[in-house]
Amino acid sequence: MSQAAREKDAAKAKDPATQIVDRFGRTAYAPRAALLYAKLLYDAGDKAGARSQLQWVVDHASEDELKAVARFRLAQALLDDKQYDDALRMLDAKTDEAFAGIYADLRGDILLAAGKHDEARAAYQTALAKIDPKSPYRNFIQVKIDALGGPQ
Repeated sequence: MSQAAREKDAAKAKDPATQIVDRFGRTAYAPRAALLYAKLLYDAGDKAGARSQLQWVVDHASEDELKAVARFRLAQALLDDKQYDDALRMLDAKTDEAFAGIYADLRGDILLAAGKHDEARAAYQTALAKIDPKSPYRNFIQVKIDALGGPQ
């Protein structure tokens, strides 16, 4: 699996990823393998396969942090497919406060894509408030707010 990931070869990763999930689905390795395989599939253009792997992580991972990462990536994939309501629902799940800022930022992106500018601005402002004040990522969020006409 690691070698296939280094080579960015989704086809080569299929068997090891499937075996890890099938044989060791209750271990910490399985959701990590599924996340990695989802990335390879997505990059290879298999969005449906990637979403399936991410959903498996959401449904089966025992670690909340892995579920949060999978939900975030799944929401991104749904945004790419213009499934805005489904993407927003994916972000509605209760998650650790450490993810609140990036979840709010992605929520803003989804709302903006759906044409809901005021709601997007509010989500970006929430993201800005939740992101560490020292993080350079704040500048990126501020640019989004400024592009929408600034705070209101």
